[in-house]
Amino acid sequence: MPVQTAWLRDRHTFAQVISQHGLSERELARQASLGHSTVNHLLTGRRRSCSVHTAKTISDILGLDLHQLFMT
Repeated sequence: MPVQTAWLRDRHTFAQVISQHGLSERELARQASLGHSTVNHLLTGRRRSCSVHTAKTISDILGLDLHQLFMT
């Protein structure tokens, strides 16, 4: 079964939400059981997408609906 892709809507909004929650990139990655580079690449624009599972995990940690941060 192919992995579904989620596209980050806006990396600047993503950065603001992380900051508002008092999290660092590394702490968000740790809580989401992701590599730091995954979060960093989304924040810097080096990467614009991730799996829907990863997007849902990040959104849940940040207390947001998946579609507030990502397009699926």
